[in-house]
Amino acid sequence: MLKLFYFFRGYLLIRVSGASAERFFNLCGIRHMMLWNIQKEDTSYTMYISLKSFFQLREIVHKTATKVVVLKRIGLPFFMKRVKKRWFFAAFIFLSAAVFSISQFLLWNIKIEGNREIEQEEVLAFLEEYEIEKGMPKKKINTDKLEKEIRKTFPEITWVSVYLDGNSLVVSLKENDKIIPEEKEEEKQHKEGFREEEQSVDICATKSGKVASIVTRAGTPAVKPGDEVAVGDVLIRGIVEIYDNEGNVRESVLVHADGDIMIEGTIQTYFETPAMKIIETESGNVKRYTYFRCGDSYRILKLFQVPFEEFRAQPIAYVEAGKELGLLLEAGEMEIKEIQKTEEKKAEAEYQQELQAKMEEYIITLQEKAIQITGKNVKIKKNMDFIRMDVTFRVKGPFFEKAEAKPISEDLETSYE
Repeated sequence: MLKLFYFFRGYLLIRVSGASAERFFNLCGIRHMMLWNIQKEDTSYTMYISLKSFFQLREIVHKTATKVVVLKRIGLPFFMKRVKKRWFFAAFIFLSAAVFSISQFLLWNIKIEGNREIEQEEVLAFLEEYEIEKGMPKKKINTDKLEKEIRKTFPEITWVSVYLDGNSLVVSLKENDKIIPEEKEEEKQHKEGFREEEQSVDICATKSGKVASIVTRAGTPAVKPGDEVAVGDVLIRGIVEIYDNEGNVRESVLVHADGDIMIEGTIQTYFETPAMKIIETESGNVKRYTYFRCGDSYRILKLFQVPFEEFRAQPIAYVEAGKELGLLLEAGEMEIKEIQKTEEKKAEAEYQQELQAKMEEYIITLQEKAIQITGKNVKIKKNMDFIRMDVTFRVKGPFFEKAEAKPISEDLETSYE
């Protein structure tokens, strides 16, 4: 409480040094001067002193032959002195206070609680139809009417409560707990135990290479491990042939082919990086402008254009408000530093590191698709503008896709079990 009192009155952090520092404290105590938080530092002392007491120190300093140095000025009087030099701060504080006061009467947030099956976007869309949106006056919100309309619009809701909590509108609801049975698609089950389809679906290769392994769960395999395949070749046919006791095809059943196939092949790609790099250095020329910020939008107050072709801007905020409400207001000085750009040739270690990082990022994307890297061949080419890394990966992965089966000719190839 005392610290708050002296903040409005103003106080200082000072350092007292000299052989008669103890006498200095005694004279201050006799004159009832307020000193606090006294700390000894080698041959000197630091302490806080009220602004009124500081102006009475001249005679004491003269008598004790001590030296007093002001380290820091704290309190409202010093702040207001800085504000007088920057009038826009006072205007900004007034504007922030006005915005904050007005915002207390507005809606800034909408919370949906208790929903499971009903999507939050559905409730928000419903509220938009009734012109309930962020930034509207809270007094225009009729919570009783909203509760009735929500019950009419969403019959699966058994209980709903709409109320205001500060600057937030809370929609708390409870849905019907009865489990709604899922509709099951009627399946045509074959007597042999698998599902029969009206249209067969094959599994085809999406990359040329050699079949490393094949596991068939549904359908008839058309290749075996070690076979060379091209893009579009059928790997598993969407058909199951049922034989009689004599080994003749008694029935052909259409299915959706399913299985796991690993194909070994190569992927050729390249990565590039510029041969030159840009070096930015500060020239030492600096300009300062007053700026205001609302949200992510900056507004710089200046009479002329920035006199630098290339520059770096650094905001130095002095006051801000409204962050808790989601509408940031900020004011301060924008420091504009001139920079000079020069081109420099990259060292071998630099461009190799950049290309390596790009290749590793590409490898991660392959691994996410369950593609294994079994080897690679790397070549680096250079020209005046770019450095290029040509890479040939030896890979093994599930290079296949499902596609509707094409009409099958009578002379089918031999299937592999």
